[in-house]
Amino acid sequence: MMRDPRRRPRELMRLTASLVFLMALASGPAAFAAQPSPPPPGSGTPLVVDDPTLYGPVLRPYRQAVIEETAGTLSHYAIDATVESATETRPWRVSGTVAMDFVNAGDEPLDAVYFRLYANDARYAEGAMQMRQVTVDGRPAETVLSQADTVVEVPLPTALGPGERVAIDYLFRTAVPTAPAQSYGLFSYQPEGGTLVLAHWMPSLAGRDATGEWNLEMPSTFGDVIFSNTALFEAEIMAPEDLVLVSTGTAETGAVNDGTILHRIVTGPVRDLTMVLDDDYEVATVEVDGTRVQSFYNPEHARGGELVLEYGARSLTLYNELFGPYPYEEMDLVDLTVRNGAAGVEFPQLMFIGGSYYDQERDFPDEPPTVDDPPTFLETIVVHEVAHQWFFGLVGNDQYDHAFIDEGLANDMSTDVFYTAAYGPEVGATERVRQLEGPYLDRLFGAGDVIVDQPTDTFPSEGAYVVAVYSKAALGFQALRSEIGDDAFFAALARYVAEYRFEVATPEDLLAAFEAESGQQLDELWRHWFEAAEGTEDYDPEDLDRVPSLGRVR
Repeated sequence: MMRDPRRRPRELMRLTASLVFLMALASGPAAFAAQPSPPPPGSGTPLVVDDPTLYGPVLRPYRQAVIEETAGTLSHYAIDATVESATETRPWRVSGTVAMDFVNAGDEPLDAVYFRLYANDARYAEGAMQMRQVTVDGRPAETVLSQADTVVEVPLPTALGPGERVAIDYLFRTAVPTAPAQSYGLFSYQPEGGTLVLAHWMPSLAGRDATGEWNLEMPSTFGDVIFSNTALFEAEIMAPEDLVLVSTGTAETGAVNDGTILHRIVTGPVRDLTMVLDDDYEVATVEVDGTRVQSFYNPEHARGGELVLEYGARSLTLYNELFGPYPYEEMDLVDLTVRNGAAGVEFPQLMFIGGSYYDQERDFPDEPPTVDDPPTFLETIVVHEVAHQWFFGLVGNDQYDHAFIDEGLANDMSTDVFYTAAYGPEVGATERVRQLEGPYLDRLFGAGDVIVDQPTDTFPSEGAYVVAVYSKAALGFQALRSEIGDDAFFAALARYVAEYRFEVATPEDLLAAFEAESGQQLDELWRHWFEAAEGTEDYDPEDLDRVPSLGRVR
């Protein structure tokens, strides 16, 4: 996620009130009342998870290697769902069935499997989700709700050993809220743009950390909501024919019938299947290293849509060189409304870019940015989210416990690294001060320093979280790069991606990569920047004097 540094983050209260939407089947909620049930789920027959066709969205030069790397380790969702428009009495909704082949990719036996129902979080207002008629290997399961109805426990009849599989089938119904005021806008209908935004729109597996432990905490208040593991998704989505669908993976359009159209989606190995449907999207496309980069935008944002495509293509080219190739056939950037301090949000192969930034122009738009005519924040949003396709998308980390890894790396890449490569060291240095040092010094000599590596919701405020994981963490990675040099630094990131892609890595894994490529012990430098609040050893109050003259925004 990209934050807008011009905003003073609004302090959010944890909202734990339960939405009474997950009821006994005989007493369905008003949002779902009098709706026909989807057809029953499958018989529980295990699915073929290593079918090569499920890897179709992976670029052909890398496909066989990815198959061999993940064979037998990924759970598989087969989804059949229908998207239905709102009426006067109910919101937009999605309903359907999931046939899952769950693989225990951990090292210990499991007695239960856990799913997330993020839509039941109180911040989603009238949003709601049911998970019903759950079967395990064809036998009914007695599920248990917890965490304000955002977690479902599915007990297993017998312990599932490491590497073993079990079929879990279920029905679901989801009500999509209209522009909920307290969310980032990631799961909502946005009437101003005619956009249906479907992140975490169905019951999906809870995330498991690098040790195999389930993360069942309440949805994060300050940071990214979703933490998940890599899986394979295929879906058939029936939706209104007048909506353009953009999704993770590749989508093919099928038959049109009675005002609806069938979309067939295959994702390859990814952490989530996210969709956006809009009534008037236009698209601009370019190919980069075999990947089709697409910018979807509303017609009034045509100029911004072209710029987003340019920024996306340029950053993809650079990051392919620095971290190793982006392995997918598609990368999509989508114009929509994001709220509450967010400016852009990353999902696998799909990025949300805040539509309110699409009209940004520089003083001299036909010339490269300079110190006096700096890049727009729209460019920063795009190159930040593209960096997340490696740090979050390919290599996961538990954003609830160690959010600084993906956010700090993405912010380092989208300031000093990208702008230095694209426009020269002076522009890179300017963006470092404006976007990283400015917010951090403001905090350091105001409310005080903050420890970077701590669970997201233990930060004293949203403002402390944002400064720590976006600004201070990025400065910490820049301190590492200064210590070991560019060659070792970027070799370490490429090593980290190669060793942990499709997995969940830890801070210790990233530190080990830096030490291996540099041949240096870096634990003290790492502790200083990420595990301590010792910023006054690096800066003094006089450093604030050089920040306002650069036009730092709040």
